[in-house]
Amino acid sequence: MDSKLQQLMARSNLHELIAPPSREVDLNQPVQLAEPVGLEVARSTSDPLQIHFASADIVGKLQEPGVRGGMRLVALLCFGGPMLMVGLGFLYLTWLTPELGLRMPHTLTDVLRSLFGTLAAVATAGFWPYLIYRRRAA
Repeated sequence: MDSKLQQLMARSNLHELIAPPSREVDLNQPVQLAEPVGLEVARSTSDPLQIHFASADIVGKLQEPGVRGGMRLVALLCFGGPMLMVGLGFLYLTWLTPELGLRMPHTLTDVLRSLFGTLAAVATAGFWPYLIYRRRAA
């Protein structure tokens, strides 16, 4: 070692800063295998909504016979209320003109448009009440 380096190391804490060479790590060690994860059993149901939507699980429980009418009414207000308003809006747009006059269909296109609008309004407004108040098949 150089004499100047020896003097420098004697006057300072350079020996603390210079780390000894690290040991070589043996990477060839056995690997512990992870325990196999148990698979969840898929639910068997005839209602496809119950698989994908949590709200459908809630509605599915409302269809059971022991549920009180008040619970169904609250669910109808929470779920069905907004959809009922949208359905009534569709019905309004289908049958009324901006001047609040009744729109009468005169051509085949107008009849089909009115029919489709009415069906869309009824389907939209009646979707949640149907799901809430239907009886679940056993």
